[in-house]
Amino acid sequence: MEMGLEDLGDLAINAIISKLDAKDTVAVSCVSKKLRVSASEESLWLNHCSQDLGLSSPIDPLGKPAPSFKETYQLWRESFGMYPWPLVKRVKRCWDRLKNWLSANFPEAGATLRKGATEVEIEALENILKVKLPLPTRLLYRFCDGQELTEEDVGGTALGSSLGIIGGYCFYDHLVNVCLLPLRQVILETKEITDQLGFSTTSKYVIVAASSTYIGKFFFLNCTTGQLYVGTRNLLSAGEMIPCVPNALISPMHDLNTGQQQDAMLLWLEEHVRRLQNGIIKLRKEGMIRSINLFPEEPPLCSTAVTNGVQYPLLYPGGEEFVYESCTFLSSSQGSIEGGFTFVPGRLADPKGSAFEVEVGRFPLQCPDYIF
Repeated sequence: MEMGLEDLGDLAINAIISKLDAKDTVAVSCVSKKLRVSASEESLWLNHCSQDLGLSSPIDPLGKPAPSFKETYQLWRESFGMYPWPLVKRVKRCWDRLKNWLSANFPEAGATLRKGATEVEIEALENILKVKLPLPTRLLYRFCDGQELTEEDVGGTALGSSLGIIGGYCFYDHLVNVCLLPLRQVILETKEITDQLGFSTTSKYVIVAASSTYIGKFFFLNCTTGQLYVGTRNLLSAGEMIPCVPNALISPMHDLNTGQQQDAMLLWLEEHVRRLQNGIIKLRKEGMIRSINLFPEEPPLCSTAVTNGVQYPLLYPGGEEFVYESCTFLSSSQGSIEGGFTFVPGRLADPKGSAFEVEVGRFPLQCPDYIF
């Protein structure tokens, strides 16, 4: 005697449907009234919302409460129906991880994030700048329209804001802190800088991130290839830029029929989040000012030299960490640095023993795969 799915008990049917993804759950609900009831169980859609969207409560894309998890899922699908769903889930996970890290570690920077841009706002940018943003970048802006830095934020330091979510570094009088630009500022900065660089009116570059300090550092997204570039110190004089992400990782950006798109902007932001979560880069505090410091602090991107039992840069057990930052201009993409420090017990004016040298072993300098 053959038995159909509907001949099973409710518990058995629910157990089977719970193994399906959201798309197949909807398909099953179209078979009969009984299966529609089973496929509408709130617990099923709670699971789909949790797995696909990272939601633990029924919240729509605008952040408003929804009547049920099933309706929540439907609202999200409708809101992002023009994009491949796997890409939507991936971009949302990226932003969720970054926002969670900021909330736990750097809430003052998290407070600068703007709500997502609308399709109308994105299309307005494309029309003004005569470009077509890659799908991953469009989605990144749909979830968050960059950062809003107020006058108070910019006044946080003598040279500008320290709240850039990409972060930066400081050596000598060179202070860099990079923030993600909102669409309206993307338009303004792109027009101004591309005019200075003499780009043609058909240029497909847009500026998506820049330093919020008085030291200029600009990140250009090529909307045709999907690569992200950063301007070097020769940007204004020679238009020199270098890629920020390995070219081999970039996939087709404008194909709506696949969920495998990944432009440099998405890859770049995902790698940044990974480094934050893994403690490779951390917050630094100078006086009362906190910022994300892009100098890596964990191997393999960070080297530590140990000589005669003295571990650089610790001066003595239990003491505060000593950080030495420096830079040099290289004419090639590779080089190395080495040297040493002279330590004096006590103070220079009142030494308590003989000075001794600590060697800093040679370590390589080379252009990394990802540049921030």
